[in-house]
Amino acid sequence: MENELIIYNTDDGKADVKLYSRDGVIWMNQQQMALLFDTSKQLVSHHIANILQDKELEENSVV
Repeated sequence: MENELIIYNTDDGKADVKLYSRDGVIWMNQQQMALLFDTSKQLVSHHIANILQDKELEENSVV
């Protein structure tokens, strides 16, 4: 398993997000997602809860 740090900067300079890649999969925490999508951590959490409730993803594989 190889970890890689990726730094993403938006063109407007508003977001500077550090992403972790492991085996070709990007991992972000809720705060990083909120910054990247210019929204609140609470809204990201709400969407994640809906995704898990609808069983689009399995909680053990993504949390």
